[in-house]
Amino acid sequence: MATTNHMQAPEPLERRPEARAFKIEDLMAEVRLGRVRIPSFQRPLSWGRKDASKLIDSLYRGYPVGTLLFWETTAQTSEMRFGSVNINAAERTDAWWVVDGQQRIVSLARVLLASEANSDAFALYFDLDRIEFVSPPSVSARSLDPTRWLPMTEVLDSEYLFQWLMAKSSINKVRRDRAFQLGKRIREYEIPAYIVRTDSEEILREVFSRVNSTGKRLEASQVFDALHGARSRSRPATITDIVTELEALGFGRVEEKTLYKLLRVLKGAPVIQGGNDGPLRLTSNEAEQAYQQTAEAAKRVIQFLKEESGIPHYELLPYKQPVVTLGKFFSYHPSANARSRDLLARWLWRGALNGSHQGDTASTRKALDRIDPDNEELSVQHMLEMVDRKPDKYPSAAEPFNFRYSVSKLQALALMALGPRDLESGTFLQLEALLINGLNDQETLFTRVFANRTATQNELHTSVANRLAHPPRNGGLRRILLNVSNPHILASHGITDIAMQVLHEGNTAQFLQLRAEQLQLHFDRFFQQRTRWDEPDRPSLSSLFVSDEEE
Repeated sequence: MATTNHMQAPEPLERRPEARAFKIEDLMAEVRLGRVRIPSFQRPLSWGRKDASKLIDSLYRGYPVGTLLFWETTAQTSEMRFGSVNINAAERTDAWWVVDGQQRIVSLARVLLASEANSDAFALYFDLDRIEFVSPPSVSARSLDPTRWLPMTEVLDSEYLFQWLMAKSSINKVRRDRAFQLGKRIREYEIPAYIVRTDSEEILREVFSRVNSTGKRLEASQVFDALHGARSRSRPATITDIVTELEALGFGRVEEKTLYKLLRVLKGAPVIQGGNDGPLRLTSNEAEQAYQQTAEAAKRVIQFLKEESGIPHYELLPYKQPVVTLGKFFSYHPSANARSRDLLARWLWRGALNGSHQGDTASTRKALDRIDPDNEELSVQHMLEMVDRKPDKYPSAAEPFNFRYSVSKLQALALMALGPRDLESGTFLQLEALLINGLNDQETLFTRVFANRTATQNELHTSVANRLAHPPRNGGLRRILLNVSNPHILASHGITDIAMQVLHEGNTAQFLQLRAEQLQLHFDRFFQQRTRWDEPDRPSLSSLFVSDEEE
């Protein structure tokens, strides 16, 4: 598949962009009227209240805040939401779609246009004594000194500000003057903007691409969505759409950057976008096909990881790069036979254990090049050749446990393979469901037995021997563990009767040592079962037969 990254040079604009300077009060009036629109290709809001506060403070102090860029074109009737601010925007032919400036405009709307002082998560007050923008003070603080803090929702309209000051009859002259000064500076601040008028989406995309080549850049996947997902009617129409589709498979949230790498590979482009390269450029039809192809390949990868490889969740993958390699393989060979899938599972686990899947550019390209679009079994054999180095030893149960690192993800998978049971009820824990349905910090799912290091005085305190594949409980797991006598429950966590005996005797250091030894036996068996380095890696028997016609 050849890439179409080298496209014809873009046409110039027929009309030069109109350069204007908007007073903040005028810009917010256009937002209220529904003229300013946020296109679907814009990235989700990444700013928070602190960022909005810095922006407002810059307006107050007269600092530059950058230039806005609008595309003037038609827009359908729609309901827009900027945080708590809802705007019913009518159909119009002269709408201003935000090409650059989304974060600033949305933040201004949320701070200045909210219906009530504290109704939005971006709500700000101006401290008239300290001359600074602050989060909403407590009710008691406002009650004790009601003239000190000015809600920013009262500032944009001079009449509102005047009414607020009239209601605060006890306000002193210094505070009153500062309030008037604030309102004047915010309302009359002029922010520069360009308005582009063109019917050509290709020209607009080129403008957008060039705007985002300077300053704080979008992620490569976001730029690709901006260039190709803005007008697509099919689904998925963006990388984010693909992420949402995949989440429904119960595998967690696959990263946009991983899916974009896969998309690039499937379109014949290098897996990594070079520093001097622009975003992948495709025609509308090519982009639509690329989104669909990427989604289908990723779904097959997830099915393979869950069903054949024993990887139940994206965050448990020791390395993420195999998603791209497997995506390319399953795109070419969507109906790979059982033997190929079995060998691919060995490939996955071997590369995870010997570090071949770490994902540096050279090794990734080499792995991708091993995939033959016309020969499934040969592809698998070539992929296995790259991971044939057996490590001297498997992950140690004495190593520190840190879920951010690949070795701890491997340890976590081994713990889950024991079939952990609830320490209190004895039922099998649905750890995959816990990962998917709300545990944002996956490391909390692998809970410490002894939370206090002084209770163990042992170097194994930081190791997996001090972790249970079990959600945390009030009072800690040690207290609950001491009441467990069922050998099946204990065995599901790699704890022997002897280890429990020394724990009851208060010898926590010896308990950790015994559990580490038991877990190491399990780790060695588990990883050997997954990798099967000692078994032949021959292809399927059917591939070894040669028909009479081929002789």
